[in-house]
Amino acid sequence: MLFTLVFLGGGGIERSVCNVLAGLDPRRFATRLFFHHRPPPGREDRLPANTEVSWATDSYDYHRQNLPLYLWHLLRHAREADVIVAGQEGRAALLACLAGKLLGKPVVGMIHFDWGAFHREQPRRQLWGLRLLYPRMQRIVACGHDTARSFQSLVPVPEERLQVIPNFVDGEVVRAAADGPVPDWAGPVFERPVVIAVGRLEPQKGFDVLIRAHALARQEGVDHHLLILGVGSLEAELKALARSLGVESSVFMPGFASNPHALMRRAAVFALSSRFEGLPMVLLEALALGCPVVSTDCPSGPAEVLENGRHGVLVPVEDAPALAQALARAVLDEVHRKDLARKARARAEELSSAKALGAWEALLDSL
Repeated sequence: MLFTLVFLGGGGIERSVCNVLAGLDPRRFATRLFFHHRPPPGREDRLPANTEVSWATDSYDYHRQNLPLYLWHLLRHAREADVIVAGQEGRAALLACLAGKLLGKPVVGMIHFDWGAFHREQPRRQLWGLRLLYPRMQRIVACGHDTARSFQSLVPVPEERLQVIPNFVDGEVVRAAADGPVPDWAGPVFERPVVIAVGRLEPQKGFDVLIRAHALARQEGVDHHLLILGVGSLEAELKALARSLGVESSVFMPGFASNPHALMRRAAVFALSSRFEGLPMVLLEALALGCPVVSTDCPSGPAEVLENGRHGVLVPVEDAPALAQALARAVLDEVHRKDLARKARARAEELSSAKALGAWEALLDSL
């Protein structure tokens, strides 16, 4: 089985693909993971141990003229595969479809975003690509039911080709990582109760709304710190926003963290402020760690994971005052916070990785 990604980033898409590869029964499935670009140094521990890993180029930069090179290397490895799985939308899906067509191999496409919301922020060619490529795939796997409905409203695919296999995490692995040490810089951050968020510093994640909510809660006397882990194009803009709101001393943005779970476990609250998602991996990881969760009710994923608020607090998208109020209560009210932590752990137990992996193995067997 050949799974393909563009590169090994720090996001949920890569983690979801690696979780599938790590969980497939190695006695039944020989697996390979192919990247267009070499994995960055320091992230080798994210790669599944039982999977052969290869890539097309040592360069981390994308140049359109290199597409034939990526395809040539993909074809070399795909010749030995029974099934090609496009681990993400976009370029990975394009080249997986081309390789499948040229080699006569079945292709599976993975859908990670709520495309009803996501396509509005993307060039029109992205939606054209979905409508061109995915109806030609033998199977499409959506990470959640809401994500599947949103996708099908945009792309006409037969019901029998679209399957929902929810994202999942290995709770034991996540909790073991959380027992690790925290970086030296974390000491001053945790001198106050911490609201933690993890994700790319991009518009989708709504960190501008989260910083505004943090400032509103501070104005109401809630003494806490905000820790945002991640890198992205909005770093300078978000730091400028914190300065303009007078909270630069209580907002910490240290960049990429190799072990965010150790920091998440020590936080008072986990916040997800996204404008849209698919089925966010970091939310599943927070539940596995027993983190009290406050999340936007964005399309799609949080309501599905939290069962419409039974296992965490949901607030409207773009509503900084509502987010501030929910975070403030979680920080200040110990009884409420412990109740949210209990509900998080209970929900994590319900979201079985075994069920999802069984569905993946049955799907791959059928092809």
